[in-house]
Amino acid sequence: MRSLFAVSLFLPALALAAASPLESVTATGESIPQRMVSLSVKEDVAASDARVLRAREQMARAIRNTGETEQAVAAACTRAARFIFDSTKSPATSIEVLDALAEKGAGRAMSDSIGRYVEARRNSPGKTHAEAIAAMK
Repeated sequence: MRSLFAVSLFLPALALAAASPLESVTATGESIPQRMVSLSVKEDVAASDARVLRAREQMARAIRNTGETEQAVAAACTRAARFIFDSTKSPATSIEVLDALAEKGAGRAMSDSIGRYVEARRNSPGKTHAEAIAAMK
């Protein structure tokens, strides 16, 4: 009985550890921008970290630009980063996609803005994030 209790305590932690990046970003707990940064740098990051503060600002801009919810923006950015990596083998993070959405997404649908960023990264797999932003139409 004791081991069954111990296993039941361990299973939720195991499930969270095995969650996909998309599930990890949109799960409850720490702020979504903080989780996006943590997943991008592959380490825990404090809420007061400068990268998290910038991600919060970019998230607010992306939400204003698109009219979407924070969860929808985070999920779309995470999926796009995964697609960029899968199609080009170039490292891409959800924070980079969020940055593109915040910087170049005004007046467009979220899917269109993200699609333009993905296209810029796919057309030039060796380009940096900054070069892809500059190349966006």
